[in-house]
Amino acid sequence: MSHSHGYRSSTSPHSRSESHLMNYIEEFTDAELIKQVNDIKQQIKILSLENEIFERVIMRLDPALMHGIQQALDYATKLQSNSSLNVGSFVKSQASRYGLESLMSPSRMLTSPSRVSTRRVESSGKVSGTVIFGTGPRINVLERSELVSTEMEILISNLEKARQKAAKQHALLKAQLEEIGIKETHIKKASEMFHQEVVVEGWDKIAQRIPAEIWIRFMTEWVKIADSHIGKFRLRTSTLNSQYSNLKGQIKVKAELSDNLRAVDFDKLKIENKECLETIDYKLQQLSELKKMTGDANLNLTVHKKAMMEQNGYLSNILNSIKEKYLKTVELDKERHVIKIQSDSLAQRLDDVKKVRLAYEVPDIMDYVSVKSEVADLKHSVKLLENRLHIQQIALASLHKKLKSLFINGQ
Repeated sequence: MSHSHGYRSSTSPHSRSESHLMNYIEEFTDAELIKQVNDIKQQIKILSLENEIFERVIMRLDPALMHGIQQALDYATKLQSNSSLNVGSFVKSQASRYGLESLMSPSRMLTSPSRVSTRRVESSGKVSGTVIFGTGPRINVLERSELVSTEMEILISNLEKARQKAAKQHALLKAQLEEIGIKETHIKKASEMFHQEVVVEGWDKIAQRIPAEIWIRFMTEWVKIADSHIGKFRLRTSTLNSQYSNLKGQIKVKAELSDNLRAVDFDKLKIENKECLETIDYKLQQLSELKKMTGDANLNLTVHKKAMMEQNGYLSNILNSIKEKYLKTVELDKERHVIKIQSDSLAQRLDDVKKVRLAYEVPDIMDYVSVKSEVADLKHSVKLLENRLHIQQIALASLHKKLKSLFINGQ
C-alpha cells in the first residue's frame, strides 16, 4: 500500500496501469476490500447529502445558477453508458490536458479518501478553470456546517409550518366529521320520526292511504322545530363572532403594545418587578406570622371547642331530664284531673248517701210482719195460678190431638 504506485502510474501507459491496478487490488484481503467498499459507499452517501444541500441553497438563493447542471448530468449519464475504454480515454485526455493524470490513476483512486482528498486539494491550487465538468472554489468545513445548520433551520421551520397546517387541517376535518355525524344522527331521528308518525300512525286503514293532512301537519311541526334550532344556532354564532372579534382586538392591542416597547420599558418593568418582589417578601413574612397566629388560635379554638362539646353534652343531658320531667308532669296532671273527677263523683255519692241516711227511718215490726205475710200469700196465689195454667195447657194439647184424629178419620 505504498504511495509510489500512484506516482509511477502517472507516467506508465494505459495497459501497464491496468495490470498494476489488478496487482494492487490482489494485494487487498476480502475484509480490506469490503472495508474500502463500505467507506466508498459512506463517502458517496455524504457527497449525495452535500450535493442535495448545495442544490437546496442554490435554488433558494439564485435558481439561475442551476442552469446547465441538468445538461452536465445528462452528459455524465451518457458517458457512463458508454464503454469503459471510451470513458478511460476521455478521462485520461482531460487529465493530461490539465496535468491531472496522476489524480486519475487506478492506484490513486484506490488510496484512502483522506489521501485522495488531500492530494486533490494540493493539485487544485495548480489548476484554474474547469476540470472535466467544471470545479469552482472549494467550500471549507465551517462554511459547510453553516450551510447545513441554515438548511436545518429552514427545514425545521418548514416542518413546523407543515405541522401547524396539518393541525389546522386535522381540526377542520375533525370538525367536519363531527358535523357530518350530527347531521347523520339528525337525519336518522327525522326518518324514524317520519316513519313512526306518518307511515305507521298516519296510515288510514279504511282509505288504504296516508292522508295529506297528516303529512302537512308533520312537515309544519318539523319546520317549526328547524326554525327554533336555526335561531339557537344564530345566537350561538353571533356570540362566538363577538368573542372572536374581542379576542382579535385584544391580540391587535397586544401586538401594538409589543411594537411600541423600548428598552426603557424593560427597565421600568424590572424596577416594578423588584418592588413587587419586595412586597411579596413582606407579604410572605406577614403570612408566616399570620400562620403562627392562626396555629395558636386553632389550638385555643380546639381547647374551647372541646370544653364547649362537654358543656353541650351536659346541657343536652339537662334538657333531656327537663323533657322527661315535663312529660311526667303532663302525665301527673292528667292523673290529677282523673282523680279529681273521681273524687267529685265519690263526694256526690257521699252526699247522696248522707242525705238518704238522714232521711231514712226504721220501720215498725208489725208492719214488716204484715207486709211479709202479704208477700207470702201473693207468692202462694201465683204458684196456684201457674199450676192451673199448666193443667189447662195439657188439656188443650189433648183436645187438639183428638180434633186432629177426628178430622183425619172424617176424610
